[in-house]
Order: sequence, then structure tokens, then C-alpha cells
Amino acid sequence: MSTAVFSPFSPFSPSTGLTWTVLRLHRLALWVWVAYVALTGALLLWLWGPGSSGWHITGKCVAGVVNACTATGPGAGTYTNLLGLSTSLITIVPAIAAAFAGGTLIGRELERGTAALAWTQSVPPARWLAAKLAAPAAFLVVGTGILVALRRLVASGASGLPDNQWFTYGVYGSLGPTAVALPLLGLALGALVAFISRRVISSICVSLALTGIVITALGELRGHLWTTSTVTGDIHQGYRGFTGLFLDEGAVTASGARIADPLCVSDKSCLAQHDITGFYREFQPASHFWPLQLVETGILLALTALAVTAVFALLRRNQRI
Repeated sequence: MSTAVFSPFSPFSPSTGLTWTVLRLHRLALWVWVAYVALTGALLLWLWGPGSSGWHITGKCVAGVVNACTATGPGAGTYTNLLGLSTSLITIVPAIAAAFAGGTLIGRELERGTAALAWTQSVPPARWLAAKLAAPAAFLVVGTGILVALRRLVASGASGLPDNQWFTYGVYGSLGPTAVALPLLGLALGALVAFISRRVISSICVSLALTGIVITALGELRGHLWTTSTVTGDIHQGYRGFTGLFLDEGAVTASGARIADPLCVSDKSCLAQHDITGFYREFQPASHFWPLQLVETGILLALTALAVTAVFALLRRNQRI
């Protein structure tokens, strides 16, 4: 009787063979992801090239006023809508990853018992889980990284438009490394919830909710992850123009104290009554994009590591029961 000889470079070796098994088992999801990246990438390339040059899209801006730039030229409305769509297609990837991990990738196999069956077929549980997470993580990183690079290319071509400025609501998560780190966290959270719930539907719902909570929480903390800037104006000038992520605004009294704006506008008696000598706005300037991105990416990767550690801990605990 012949004996199988495994080579570390063979697709049938214990390590690479398991990876190929995972890819084959989830080949439909893999092809859907490849198509998703290809179509979104094609849209971004069109926005960068024919979409802007063919329709003569330009940015009309008012100096010193935030987000006063609008797309002009034939088809500007369609261009703006498609630009917003491309951003959404990148920012929903974390939710897709969380739902996939909680459902098809981990949740379904735990619910049906096929995971336990695999563990009895000379496949160590830890290696099974590592292959389950590593394969989709690699495709997420590559695919999302390509989309972010293309999205930044589009933004550089018409940087004056609000939908290309990182401090515009919803755009931040499509222009930097956080867009790559968030799907990894969604994948880890989905796997963690699946091991706790062991039910596909509940795993999908809870992992989506957790991913949404993390994104919302980071959005609230973002303005405080780096040193802020403040601009001021006197009672005649009002607020000076600024470009960045708005955080807070109000009035300044003669003692230098910051209070809520009493909305006196230009009523001098009202200003004198409240002892108002000027106004202020606190914000993160446009130049703080990369510091904020790097700090937030570090937080996301740390949370991902914690979630993955918890998943392996649950796996070991289940093996002891």
C-alpha cells in the first residue's frame, strides 16, 4: 500500500491543503468579493478619468467657507451621486465582513456541527480556525487596499469637492488605512459572536450591531485622538474660515471664558449684556488626517487582536468541555 508524502509546497500538505479547502468551500463568497472589488474599482477609475474629464467636472469654491465647493459642468449631479456611491461601497465592507464571518464562515459550521466533524478528521481546531480567519483576511486587505488607493486617486483629482474631503461626514472611512483595518475587526467580531451564539441568524445580527457600535464610537472619539486647533474672530468679523473636522464652537467673554453662543448676531447691546468679545471654533485641521488615521488604525488593530485572542480562548474552552 502506498504512503502519501506531503511536501510543504504541495497544495495537499497539511497547512496549504487546509487553506485550499477553505477557499474551495467558500469559493462563491470569494468570487462575489472579487466581482465586488472589480466593479467598485471600475466605477472609481471611471470617476477619476472619463467621469470627470468627459463631463468637465470642476470644483467651484468660495474662499474661506467650509464645504462651499460644488461640482459644475454637464452631468455634475450624476457624478456627485456616483462619487457618494463609491464611498458607500467602501465603508460598508466592515459590515459585509462581520455578516460573512458570523454567518457563512463560522456560524453556519458551528450550528450544523460540521466544524466539530472537521476537528475529528486530523485537523487541529486551532489550525482550522487560523485558516478560516487568515484566508478571508488576506482577500479583505488586498481588495480594500486597492479600493482605497483608487478612491484617493479620485479625491486628488477634484480635492475641492466636499465628497472628496476627509472631514466631510462619511468620507473619512474610505481614504486611509482605517478602511482596511475596520473589515478585519468586523471579521474578528463576527467570528467571536459566532462562537458565543452558535446560531447563524443571531450571529449575523449581533456582529453587525457590534461593528456599527465600534464605528459610531470611533466617530465620536475621532476629534479627540489628536491635538485640536482653535480659530477665533472678533464681534465684527465673526468666525474666521477654517478647513477641517468641526468639534465645537461658542463665544468668548472678556475674561477669556468660553460660553455657549447667545445668538446675538450683530446686536451690540446683547453682546455687551453677555460680555461677549469674540467667538471661537475648535476643530481638527485638514493637515491632521494622517495622524488621526494612524492612531485610529492602531486602535482598530488592537481591538482586532483582542477579538481574535478571545475567539481562540473560546475554542480552547470548548475543547476542554
